[in-house]
Amino acid sequence: MKKYFWALTISVIPLLIIFHEKIVERYIVYKLSNWVERKISFDKFSYEYPNLIRIKGINITNSNPNYYYDNIFEADLISIDIDLKTYLFKKLVIVKSLKIDKPNFFLEIFAKKTENNNDTKDIKKNIFDDNIGIAKKINENLPDKIWPSKKRDINFLILKSSIVNGMAYLKISSIKDSSKINLSSFKFSNIGNQKGYQHYKDVLKIILFDIFARETDQIKKEIIKEVYKL
Repeated sequence: MKKYFWALTISVIPLLIIFHEKIVERYIVYKLSNWVERKISFDKFSYEYPNLIRIKGINITNSNPNYYYDNIFEADLISIDIDLKTYLFKKLVIVKSLKIDKPNFFLEIFAKKTENNNDTKDIKKNIFDDNIGIAKKINENLPDKIWPSKKRDINFLILKSSIVNGMAYLKISSIKDSSKINLSSFKFSNIGNQKGYQHYKDVLKIILFDIFARETDQIKKEIIKEVYKL
């Protein structure tokens, strides 16, 4: 009897591990897709119980198929070490570490001519938009998006994070040539959406400033500065 029991256990456990990994994979991809509001694909997903998640060859597609670049973000490898207990039982989810290796950021900026009529004359100005949903909000002074209330409002805190070997690709609609920019390596501590800590949106602002600082074309630099109020 014991022989059959152990044979059954040995055969079932691998199936449970695979099934469990698939559940984690679908859940993580679903959450990431909702967060960035774009389609996500990847080459390989692995989950090492209980905390470590690795995503290889991840791609986040642009929301408009007519954009110059197919994707908005790519990375060779993303490693996430999450405190599973906090996710299951706490209101503040703790991510022990987040590592992003060899990411590619794709930034597209568009300038639109608009006319505002008054009694004396037409006033023309540039209204900027981009593929990451920031330029229009800044230039038109749009309010923050109001999210529906949730039964459980989950906040998160990333204790340590790093971005290494990154590249940025920049395309401005009014300029023919695109730019390829080597990004700085970044290390952050205590970022998230919890009050009292650095907000995760600040990381994107830092990356935008790095693109601005490393761009060598002066006209492009001036446009980036104007668009993002740097």
